[in-house]
Amino acid sequence: MTVRRVMGIETEYGISVPGHPNANAMLTSSQIVNAYAAAMHRARRTRWDFEEENPLRDARGFDLAREAGIQMVDFNEIASDSLSVAARYVKSYRQLPLSFASGNPRRIDACGFAAGAGEAALQRDGFLDTVRKICREAGLSPRDGRTIEEERSYVALAVDKGSWHSKEGFVCRSCDWCGDDAAPVYPTVRPSGEEAHLEEVETPGADTIAELCRQLGITPDRTLKTLFYAAGQETGKEVLAVLARGDHQVNDRKLSHALGGVVVRFADPLEIREAVGDLAGYLGPVGLPPGIRLLADGHVEGSPCLVAGANKPGFHLLNACWGRDYGVSAVADLVSIQEGFPCPLCGSPIVASQLRSIAVAMTDPEPSPLTFQREGGALSRAHRWEGTLCVTPLALSLVGDEKIPPRFAPFDVNILIASMRNDDAVGLGNVLAERLEERGFGVLLDDRDERAGVKFSDAELVGLPVTVVVGREASEGIVEVWKPDGAREELPADGVADQISRWIR
Repeated sequence: MTVRRVMGIETEYGISVPGHPNANAMLTSSQIVNAYAAAMHRARRTRWDFEEENPLRDARGFDLAREAGIQMVDFNEIASDSLSVAARYVKSYRQLPLSFASGNPRRIDACGFAAGAGEAALQRDGFLDTVRKICREAGLSPRDGRTIEEERSYVALAVDKGSWHSKEGFVCRSCDWCGDDAAPVYPTVRPSGEEAHLEEVETPGADTIAELCRQLGITPDRTLKTLFYAAGQETGKEVLAVLARGDHQVNDRKLSHALGGVVVRFADPLEIREAVGDLAGYLGPVGLPPGIRLLADGHVEGSPCLVAGANKPGFHLLNACWGRDYGVSAVADLVSIQEGFPCPLCGSPIVASQLRSIAVAMTDPEPSPLTFQREGGALSRAHRWEGTLCVTPLALSLVGDEKIPPRFAPFDVNILIASMRNDDAVGLGNVLAERLEERGFGVLLDDRDERAGVKFSDAELVGLPVTVVVGREASEGIVEVWKPDGAREELPADGVADQISRWIR
């Protein structure tokens, strides 16, 4: 990108941004350095030259001992190989704990090493606590989320439907819990009462839960469905049966996790036929052929006798009871969390919501290949944790989803030349940039030789107050303007400056 700025040598004169006296000089200088590197077809980011200097070498001519202060490392090396960087700094317990961070405009990756799992967990928790503190000080309400089996923890924000960087999720209005559809579910045990006798009943055409409930006058939570899955790759693939209550949905991510991370999918009709015969819509756990592995969701274990398929076309079984009529190989949390489920923390009903995840961290620190010498001289492995702070979702939550407010924006206008092969567009784009700068606007000119789709995506992500797209109609003096309110309009190029003045001044 071309940024039209008057500049000198940073260390002598500093960086000046006309019209923005409070501009961040360090940020501006880094943009200039990175733009030069890109223009020279070098690495996208600059690196330390360890032949002449390093982060611990003072400009006054002496080296800072590593034991005397904070361990500083090459910013770029952290992202590529934190282990090798840590190995250069850690020899004994005296250098632990040690934390690293690296990032780009969209995310910050953090990791740390500690002598034990407890110390590493404190580091990890400190990372998430810092994110929570940032949110609260900014007037945001952070929520604590969990994913499958609580393997990873995260900090999220509840946002409006359709917000950028958001996904479907669930929140508790009585506490700070949140989660996605694979969040842990803790089933409640319902009293079974007196166990009735197993009874076979005719249910013609009841090959769906809805039709079965209609015929028998029951609710879906009184039914048991048996689903067949294929687990693993084609070589060594296993067809197994999964049991869940009729009002629940089996979650593929949870099922895969319960099976050790193998790939799972619904078994096709041929695979089911080979395993149990042609019984689609009437499958059940009672009387299945030997050798078929049965996995059950925890709600099945805690439910009274249920209505299940009889493995006989047109028939179901009443009062199929756990432990009496069938048994299973394993029980696990296998179903997607749903609105109305009890909150795992306080038990209140949860509600559907849009969530924007802004930070994620490993829940359980693990031993790493990094070794260090303990106080007594014995060698031991350091425990490692990692986390990520997603800058873009956090920034969107602070300034809004649509556009960056003018008072926060590094530039007022983004002039996007759709194609550098269009001479009319290139010429008009440069003319517009000069006119707007003469009016006192900060201008970012996107004259990169990239595909138009890439430029459009970057423009939407950056979210400057106004974007002017100079494209196919440049020869006629027409441009497309993305206004601060999100609307888009075609305007004559001659009147763009006046319009922008009315919008953001």
